[in-house]
Amino acid sequence: MRAMKIRFNHMVVAAIGAVMLAGTSGYAEDRSKSEAEQAREARIDRELERSRDMLEDRHQEWMRSQRNIPRLTAPGPRDLDVPIYTSPPRLQ
Repeated sequence: MRAMKIRFNHMVVAAIGAVMLAGTSGYAEDRSKSEAEQAREARIDRELERSRDMLEDRHQEWMRSQRNIPRLTAPGPRDLDVPIYTSPPRLQ
């Protein structure tokens, strides 16, 4: 029983140590990033921003074009001087 308790405590300590090391190694990685990686991330951010701006511009252009479309659903003036179709007379 005691050996199992010691083994469990050892596992808990190891797990806590691993979590602490993972947190500090992530911090250390952020601090020690090379200039190439930082430049790459900055370029990616600029490209993302540029693509968002392009999408927004395209959307605004589409909205303007939608305002310029003539309204086909709105009834126009009716031409009431249209001859009414009559069928030809029947031959007997």
